[in-house]
Amino acid sequence: MTEKEPWWRSGAAYDTLAAIVLSISALLTSWATFQAALWDGEQASAYTQAGATRTRAGLLATENGQFQGADLFLFTQWLNAYASKDQLLQRFYYERFRPEFRQAFDAWIALEPMHNPKAPHSPFVMREYAPRLAVEAAALDKRADEQFERGQRFNDISDAYVAATVIFALSLFIGGIAQTFDRKHLAGALTLLGAAACVYGLLRMAILPTMSL
Repeated sequence: MTEKEPWWRSGAAYDTLAAIVLSISALLTSWATFQAALWDGEQASAYTQAGATRTRAGLLATENGQFQGADLFLFTQWLNAYASKDQLLQRFYYERFRPEFRQAFDAWIALEPMHNPKAPHSPFVMREYAPRLAVEAAALDKRADEQFERGQRFNDISDAYVAATVIFALSLFIGGIAQTFDRKHLAGALTLLGAAACVYGLLRMAILPTMSL
């Protein structure tokens, strides 16, 4: 009389394990696909925000360049009036300076640049000359960089979930093909391999952040 084989080594046990592996892998594939789609949407949103912010920064930078051009023009005209010793014309141009430029101009004049060789060559290099639009454009550029980097992080997370779906698909394939073999040991080995792939994919996915609707 032959000794009865333990249940856990029987073909039924391998079939049960294969069914469990297939079920869990299918469920995890659905979850990973869902998460990848959510993170992909967040990535697209972050990229869109970065693009809009960058566009706004560009518009402000262009507007600032126009104002700086006007500052330069009026300052040049003031220099011509100064060279001509025309105080009335000097006053005319001075009164038309923008407040942001006038502040730097006054600080520059206080250094007596016409007689002080150590004074800056123009008010444009003075610390007081800090056009508001230029500051805002720089801040928006920085924000756009942060939004783009956030989009990159979201993209990396989405890619990681996609990679997990590939692993679960491999587990499904191995678990499915294992059931087609009559040889118990080969079917068992493939089933265990499919289970290992499923566990590996689960461990990879467990360290990823999740998102809900």
